Amino acid sequence: MSSAEILLLRHGQSEGNEGGRFGGHGPTPLTALGRRQAEATARALVAEGGLAAIFASDLPRAMQTAEPIVAATGIALRTTPALRERSVGVFTGMTFAEAEAAHPEIFRAMMQRDPDACPPEGESSRQRLAHVGAFFDDVLDLNIVEANTVGRTLFVSHAFTLNLLLRRLLGLADSPSVFFRTDNCALHRLKRAPTGFWNVEALNDRRHLIDVR
Repeated sequence: MSSAEILLLRHGQSEGNEGGRFGGHGPTPLTALGRRQAEATARALVAEGGLAAIFASDLPRAMQTAEPIVAATGIALRTTPALRERSVGVFTGMTFAEAEAAHPEIFRAMMQRDPDACPPEGESSRQRLAHVGAFFDDVLDLNIVEANTVGRTLFVSHAFTLNLLLRRLLGLADSPSVFFRTDNCALHRLKRAPTGFWNVEALNDRRHLIDVR
């Protein structure tokens, strides 16, 4: 088994984030701040070098975050619904208070990290984990990462989905009490040794955003 390095990037601030609303599969775009965060991330990744592949959620806020990185590196962007945020169904676009008022029991179960809690017309965290986990395994199995042992692969996704993926990689998939915070345009950095073990290099890395206001 060869080595691999992955970068897990959350999208920049979206209009939904700014308004404190559920994004889900909605088309909420980046704010002006979110675009600046994406541009700062692109500059940092170019300065680091070694990026070999870019995958992103096909939702607007993720693709808009990937765009300046693609433009700066010349690496083709591959989008997939597997990296989408969890679908929150009818909660999409609602504030937390509105969602709680509309469906208090389901909202409470979601806030308690029940893996099977499912908003009407949405999906559970267990279902979302199955999608993103299968996709991630396929990327490794197809040697898209392994063929570039000196390169790095970037995955642009969403806070909740990245939390699920991190928990799965670190053997914590059945520990809903563990939540990995991911700020807008923050990076999680991991390396897989030839032995197959994942080494965590950094979590919620925001150093490249220090001058973004």
